[in-house]
Amino acid sequence: MFPDLGSQYKFIKEIGRGGSGIVYLALDLYSGFLVCVKKLLEEHSKNEEFLIKFKSEANIYLMLDHPNIVSLKDFIIKNNSFYLVQEYVEGQNLEEYIQNVTGPIPTEVSIGMLKDIIKAIDYAHNKSIAISGHQGVLHLDIKPANILISKSGNIKIIDYGISQGNNQKRGNQVMGTPLFMAPEQLDISRQLDRRTDIYALGTLIHVMVTGNKPFKNCKTKDQVLDNILNHQLTRTSELYAGVDFRFQKIIDKATEKNPEDRYQSCQELLTAIVQL
Repeated sequence: MFPDLGSQYKFIKEIGRGGSGIVYLALDLYSGFLVCVKKLLEEHSKNEEFLIKFKSEANIYLMLDHPNIVSLKDFIIKNNSFYLVQEYVEGQNLEEYIQNVTGPIPTEVSIGMLKDIIKAIDYAHNKSIAISGHQGVLHLDIKPANILISKSGNIKIIDYGISQGNNQKRGNQVMGTPLFMAPEQLDISRQLDRRTDIYALGTLIHVMVTGNKPFKNCKTKDQVLDNILNHQLTRTSELYAGVDFRFQKIIDKATEKNPEDRYQSCQELLTAIVQL
């Protein structure tokens, strides 16, 4: 059953569902454009931490104005339910693109995509917004499923749902997608910063150029966590013989266990990518 948001939106279909919400495709009858409507799940609308995160996500999208970050059209509270209305990107996410179109993404195509992705994340890292502690915004869930590729080839970063400010004290829950989480993300006693996203970007590069998950033979959550804490990502050449060997050094540095040993900014990572 579709939400009732009045006469402005004509709902078409459900297009996604996750741990925090449901995403619908709708037509904005006022503008004539298709939009995505993300509804916070009812059980989370009574959870103060989830509610704060959802409202924060709306404010973050409102203040992040970048061509490679999906834009917010509206934030609606109705009948104790909460909705984000965002631009609709016709295409597929990067995970689907790898699975259905390319497999391992060729070097030059990867470099072109990574330039847009890293510049967008860097923009957010350096954008001060009017929320306490948000002298820059950390994404904290960078993964192929959260990167959209439009039919014309444009990149759009989505899902700032678990993001936090660069100077914000983290919450009391471990949030994120395990395969793309930095070691410090697993420990709620440790603060997070830009280098946490840089680790995820390194893992993303690995998946893009190999077409495979970052760790080989991980069948359980405990194995994933052990690899994150104690082992390097599987060598790219073990997963795809045709990989460009130059990516390995960049991936290794971006995914160092100690944040001090990683690239210290997206600009540093971008420079390394451009110089390939």
